[in-house]
Amino acid sequence: MAAAEATSQAIWLQRILKDMGEKQSGPTTINCDNKSTIAMTKNHVHHNRTKHIAIKYHFIREAKTNMKIRLEYCPTEDQIANIFTKALPRPRFELLRTMLGVTEFASRRSIKV
Repeated sequence: MAAAEATSQAIWLQRILKDMGEKQSGPTTINCDNKSTIAMTKNHVHHNRTKHIAIKYHFIREAKTNMKIRLEYCPTEDQIANIFTKALPRPRFELLRTMLGVTEFASRRSIKV
């Protein structure tokens, strides 16, 4: 479900950029920590257990075929998006925050006005 939402958002952003005169040169890479999701978007065989989500995978597969997106496997521990979706221990939070390029501001107490 998250991959389908990310695909939808990527296509939306590509359209906005195109309207502004910017063209993206290649597909948007979407990192996914679920190998089954990636496999189902590659495999055209339908399974009984995935009927309820088949429409989402058709959407992702079509976007992938049209070179709008590229799904790549990314282990859960390397998912930067976890900072937005999970409660994390402080060291992990600080690492992901650094990976996002966010820096910590100096304490208010140390700033003299």
